[in-house]
Amino acid sequence: MPSNQSAAFAEHVWEIASRRGNNAPRIADDMMEQAFPGTCVQAREEGALRMLRTGIITEVKRILRNQDDGLGQADFSEISETFAPLVRALRSKTYFVESAQEYVGLPELIAEPDLLDDARRFMRRKGIECLAEADRLDALFAAVTADPATTPSIALVSSADIGAR
Repeated sequence: MPSNQSAAFAEHVWEIASRRGNNAPRIADDMMEQAFPGTCVQAREEGALRMLRTGIITEVKRILRNQDDGLGQADFSEISETFAPLVRALRSKTYFVESAQEYVGLPELIAEPDLLDDARRFMRRKGIECLAEADRLDALFAAVTADPATTPSIALVSSADIGAR
């Protein structure tokens, strides 16, 4: 890879995406060995190849989500002025479409309402999952910061205690 690793990596992601689609795991699998041969050999020897792949997939997803990172900038000239204010308010230029298992650009989502519906449903479901997790964190925070005199103590059990039982 050239001296600017990040830009070269993004360029390689977009090159593969143009042939294979915006499927992050597929892109990562196509490029891992080529982009990081020594790292892959070392990770395989140390049993960490799956973790390396997970990290690369995460970075590929970030690049696909943020098309203005370098190459592959989205062309919004074809988007109707009717939708322009709504598009400008969005935080991303691509969204994950679960049925396609890839990130799809806004112009294509607008052109294909079924994909847009899939993307919005996926985003909404993820939002609900985040809110539910935030509720659980709120409950934990309340328990942690509550008055110890009025809150029942939680006994912490060590792994040694579990093995002794």
